[in-house]
Amino acid sequence: MAKTYRVTFEPEGRSVFALEGTTVIEAAGRAEIILNLPCGGKGTCGKCRVEVPVGSPPHSEKELEHLNEDEVRRNVHLACQTHIHADMTINIPSETRFFEQKILVEGAGREVALEPGVKKVFVKVKEPCLEDQTADVDRVLESVKDMASDARVDLDTIRTVPDRLREGKFKITVVLNGNELLSIEGGDTTEHTYGVAFDIGTTTIVGMLLDLRSGKLVATASRTNPQVVYGDDVISRISYAMENKNGLAELQERVVAAINEIIAEICRQAGVNRRHVYEVFAVGNTTMHHLLLGVHPKNIAQAPYVAAVRKSIETRAADLGIHINEYGRFHAMPNIAGFVGGDTVGVILAAGMMHSDDLKLAIDIGTNGELAMGTKDRMICCSTAAGPAFEGARIKFGMRAADGAIEKVVIRDDVEVNVIGRARARGLCGTALIDAVAELLRVGVIDSTGKILAPEEANGDVPDAVRKRIVPGDMGYDFVLVPGSDTPSGQPVLLIQKDVREVQLAKGAIFAGIQILKHELGVKDEDITEVLLAGAFGNFIRRSMAKRIGLLPDIPTDRIKFIGNAAGAGSRMALVAKGCRREAERISAETEYIELGGRPDFQNEFMMAMMYPERLNHE
Repeated sequence: MAKTYRVTFEPEGRSVFALEGTTVIEAAGRAEIILNLPCGGKGTCGKCRVEVPVGSPPHSEKELEHLNEDEVRRNVHLACQTHIHADMTINIPSETRFFEQKILVEGAGREVALEPGVKKVFVKVKEPCLEDQTADVDRVLESVKDMASDARVDLDTIRTVPDRLREGKFKITVVLNGNELLSIEGGDTTEHTYGVAFDIGTTTIVGMLLDLRSGKLVATASRTNPQVVYGDDVISRISYAMENKNGLAELQERVVAAINEIIAEICRQAGVNRRHVYEVFAVGNTTMHHLLLGVHPKNIAQAPYVAAVRKSIETRAADLGIHINEYGRFHAMPNIAGFVGGDTVGVILAAGMMHSDDLKLAIDIGTNGELAMGTKDRMICCSTAAGPAFEGARIKFGMRAADGAIEKVVIRDDVEVNVIGRARARGLCGTALIDAVAELLRVGVIDSTGKILAPEEANGDVPDAVRKRIVPGDMGYDFVLVPGSDTPSGQPVLLIQKDVREVQLAKGAIFAGIQILKHELGVKDEDITEVLLAGAFGNFIRRSMAKRIGLLPDIPTDRIKFIGNAAGAGSRMALVAKGCRREAERISAETEYIELGGRPDFQNEFMMAMMYPERLNHE
């Protein structure tokens, strides 16, 4: 088995195990740390600088073109040009991090101004006396008139003002949400102003605590979406809501409970009292959006697939049962259509696609595949039912990317695998699934129809050790990735023929969707300047492998870029910048949705995309 090494990223202190030869970029992605790569990892921009105090390798000639003598002495490297060769510690500065730069400095050629919805101001209110009997609320409003003229105050807040004014000895912090006075707090609490951005996925939920004064990320946490017990896709959950009297309420309660657990965890991590969290901003596909809000999504599942609401939603967080400040606000990103939701709006927002002269394609690969393509002049999108194969579901030995999951497969003289956590292999996650199929296609064990060939049928150049791994299965032949002697169960980890078919269905749906978008815009592969891979899964796949199985267009690999959890980044941007909220509304209103269901051209493209490419123009 190939060597693996521990790589520790600072200042987070996150450690992952990486296969020898893995780039720092890939290892950082494994640690859920996304780096800024303006040149797509070609080593030409020199902006992905990291420090390697432990395990620093010799500098390459390409690195020396960008680094000065002091940087070389301090073991500064370019992440895209540095490969894992030993146990390493890597410090990643803020300017190298993709999302911090995206939100607070610049991204995709534009600046984002920090302008959170909630602000706090410390004021000293003049105390009343017999000569000045101005009402308490009027006194407070007068003190903040420069920041919020004609501010509104609701009855619940009015009831708290007299006591809090006096408890604070008329030295108070006023919490403002635009032109609305949310609450007042005794003393100066301006240093404690937080919000949480959520990405509510079909499979996972990610929460990010941000300091609203600076826009900086303070803590993150994630959970498996507890709604998975009702089905691993949106249609299953809609069906549950329709077929059970309390189904909608159960689904909503599940996701709200997970949100509250995450809020509690990230507040605990950061030492923040949740009463100092004043806003929650969430993105998700349209079904997840509706279920969180308690809006029935039944019409999304049946033609003409209509959502109940498209525009953004703002309400009290407490009305949804979300545990933050009692007067805190909840915001939901606007949707685009029934099967393209706020998560896609978040991707387009984070990637700056509506500001680009160049044609870009964004792909968010999850249980569904959401695709967006266009420029500042026209943006179109669609959704494909890719299924959960890439997330490990419906795969014989599929599993989440957890300890014991194979995450990388390489075939040389034999099969080499990288297992998460240096554990013994228990199964394989989505990235390894793509690797395995791609490598077996390359060496000639799988043919273009997706058939695992018998040992005697396989390409004559297949190494003997690899050929011996082809074994009889229920649907023809299977392939042994890890023998039973190397697994904790004693049973081998297999790639079975049915798994290969599941991959064909998933990648075929996504690729066919891409073809339809190209037809609609009248463009070809060579016109696409960038393919942006969004989502946690998209960040981990090896681009060459994804092209080899026909998941991505056959374009030069350096045009394919990882943008990580861009939906979550969009949520963060909207949380800290009201300008981004306005832009999100424009994206929602102006992006054209292409419905693939029932289109003969989609069915034709899907059938063709089921085949695996025999060769590539851009290896």
